[in-house]
Amino acid sequence: MSHLLFICIMIGMAMLLYHTFLVRTTIVECRAPRLPALTLIHITDLHGRTHFLNGSLHRLINKWQPDLVCVTGDLVQFRRQLKRVMGEIGRIEAREGIFFVPGNYEREEKRVIGKLRYTDQEYERMKRVWEGSMRVLENQGIAVPFENKILYLYGFDNSVYGNEKYVPQHREEEPDYTVFLAHSPNIISYIEERGLRADLLLTGHTHGGQVRLFGKTWGAYKHFHVGVKPDNRVGLFAISRGLGTTKLPVRFGCFPEITVYRFNSDRISL
Repeated sequence: MSHLLFICIMIGMAMLLYHTFLVRTTIVECRAPRLPALTLIHITDLHGRTHFLNGSLHRLINKWQPDLVCVTGDLVQFRRQLKRVMGEIGRIEAREGIFFVPGNYEREEKRVIGKLRYTDQEYERMKRVWEGSMRVLENQGIAVPFENKILYLYGFDNSVYGNEKYVPQHREEEPDYTVFLAHSPNIISYIEERGLRADLLLTGHTHGGQVRLFGKTWGAYKHFHVGVKPDNRVGLFAISRGLGTTKLPVRFGCFPEITVYRFNSDRISL
């Protein structure tokens, strides 16, 4: 009986490791007639995790030869992880750059009991580190040109909820496609209240529930969908499962995720 129990425990542990450390890549094919063919990759909620059963983060991303990479917050769980995580992000190759919006773990650190809020000075020091490898968007937008077309990225700072603001940017011409970036999917309420519009909204924060049973999220974020769904305000509303873990150090039924958005692409899947 004890041998059977031991075997069951080992199988259970192996299953948890498999579900926690095997990255699944989700491919989303997008048709945007006004854009050329391009590849955008979305990652979020690393919480210090950069290596997985099927490879390191930069290798999993670089094989897609992305035009741009969007990162929607929660890079680390603890400040001491930042150097290692940024070293990995610095190895990502994106033709037009990497774009980042902060999450709640950019403003606070996990402690044994509760969290420690960073001071403004600590936040600014970390921001300078992020800026070494990424373009940080805090309630601001940037126009990214592609073959005489304009992809417009706007990043909301909802790392402390209530910080998010939409600041209209002066633009010489209207963009051909608009992407909103935010850490938490709660940003959709702000967008709806102000009548804002986009073609794609990229968010994370929920971890897809992190533990899913019978294909459903249980707990705090069960009212949010997982993945990509059509939305009348933002075209496509995406909530990524993210890459890392928090609170519980495991995943189940909810693999870590990299999402590849292929616009007007006829490339062969890898």
